[in-house]
Amino acid sequence: MQQANAGAETPQPPDRPDLSVIVVTHNGRERALATLDSALAAQGWLEAEWLVVDAGSTDGTPDAIASRFPEVEVVRRPNLGFAASNNVALRLARGRYVLLLNPDIDIHGSLAELVATMDARPEIGLASVIQTDVDGRQQASIRRFPSASRSFGEALFSAGWPFSGGLQERVVNSRRYSRPGPVDWLVGAFLIARREAVEAVGPLDERFFLYSEETDWCYRFWQAGWRVEHLPNLTVTHHCGGGSSGALKPQLTHSKILFAGKHYGRLRASAIRAGIVLGHAIRVVTFAPLGVRRRYRSRARNELSALQVAVGLAPPPFGPYSESRVRASELINKRVY
Repeated sequence: MQQANAGAETPQPPDRPDLSVIVVTHNGRERALATLDSALAAQGWLEAEWLVVDAGSTDGTPDAIASRFPEVEVVRRPNLGFAASNNVALRLARGRYVLLLNPDIDIHGSLAELVATMDARPEIGLASVIQTDVDGRQQASIRRFPSASRSFGEALFSAGWPFSGGLQERVVNSRRYSRPGPVDWLVGAFLIARREAVEAVGPLDERFFLYSEETDWCYRFWQAGWRVEHLPNLTVTHHCGGGSSGALKPQLTHSKILFAGKHYGRLRASAIRAGIVLGHAIRVVTFAPLGVRRRYRSRARNELSALQVAVGLAPPPFGPYSESRVRASELINKRVY
């Protein structure tokens, strides 16, 4: 692995802002406006540019943003996925840092202080911060890379257990979130990246229509010699976080399998897929007999759909060429982990 020359001074164009803030929207107008209000209030001494990529909103979101925030550049395009929409703005961004910001985030703290921390730590290529839900509860935004043991561990209901250790991707120990340090990957609701690192790593992989694009990006940052770190400099409220939406389970399953196939050998990727299959099969068997109650019936149906994707009997529901991409647009701002 080639270590990035993170300490070297890179001449910057005189008109380069400190931070490019990128928000991808689809509908959710009021929530997106609140996010931009919050981010602008957190700007501090930074020179920042503001880029919104609207993926085919039908509720007037881009017009409302352009009217309220004349400093924001709004790009309108069809929805071809979360990664693809972010890449549109990454190509336009001029900042020394780029911030990928979900349109369902409130920021509590200073973006200027976060940039100052990144300036003082030139080895960090990508970072995130403390994320909580609307009630102030810690969200598990720090994750471990997928593995066969974690795939089977989560299949056997260890996900979310406080003492399951490495048998899950989520890091649930609350003390870990109070201190800075390296992590495998970070939930993509709030990601700040150094320009030089992005140029070395490349854009988001657009094959990940929804989910795992940040897992893939973090993995590639590490491969390129850049550190990925959790920085508790500020806290953000993630309004739509908290757990995988049932309707999106098949897409999440597809993305996990795609990640494993891209980065791991055939044997390891197959073992991860087997664990995913087992997990969905267990849940189908568990919830199907309880189908007289609506929530269990819906859960069993979603788990069965995900199982069919996992074993190759059905395509993922959403994708650049999927007939369901309009429905994906409706869910893109509601993706949760």
